[in-house]
Amino acid sequence: MTAGGAVDALVFDLDGTIADTESVEYDAIRMVWEDHGLDYPIERWAHVVGQSWSPTWVTELIAEAAAAVDPAVAHASKSRYHDELLAALVLRPGVATLIADASAAGIPLAVASNSDSAWVEFVLGQLGLLSRFVAITTIDHVEQGKPHPEPFLAACARVGARPDHAVAFEDSATGVASAVAAGLFTVACPGPLTVGHDISAADLVVNSLEDVTLAALETALAGRDGSTTSIGP
Repeated sequence: MTAGGAVDALVFDLDGTIADTESVEYDAIRMVWEDHGLDYPIERWAHVVGQSWSPTWVTELIAEAAAAVDPAVAHASKSRYHDELLAALVLRPGVATLIADASAAGIPLAVASNSDSAWVEFVLGQLGLLSRFVAITTIDHVEQGKPHPEPFLAACARVGARPDHAVAFEDSATGVASAVAAGLFTVACPGPLTVGHDISAADLVVNSLEDVTLAALETALAGRDGSTTSIGP
């Protein structure tokens, strides 16, 4: 990459950005609720996407189900559905190309996630990407998770990148807030569970990461003006 607009690093969120694990989690819970004849609307889960905590779905199920619910059985069913869905997980469109192009250009790759390291490493390993990331910063590596800027600042520090010359990829309002506060050029690409999030603070909003190229990111870094751009259909 050329000087001035050089990209020091690409820093990816994991859940919902590299792969749609958020839908895996939601669908597993929804399927347990369906076993009890109940609907679990997406709105009940979508508002916490990107947070480091989850709704008390079992407590809610116990309160709403007509018949008695054994929490241990409910959790076991959720785990079974989750494993089945996770086995079919794929990368979101455009991610593989960005990773390959960055690697070819010698640009380090990092992860900044509100999930714990065991989960992040497991998912990256399943996707065949674990060795591609120089640094993996998770909720157990920082004092404050997203929306605080620490995860992205820590990720940049670990790869020797200047935050204002690094690019963050996010899908949620929580993640965008963290990346923007850290000073990274922030690309927001919402998924099925975050399409309703306010991600207007991002530098660039896209419908697919297939719409993003390293050349375009270099140009954007060279001429940042603080405005939000939306491209794609």
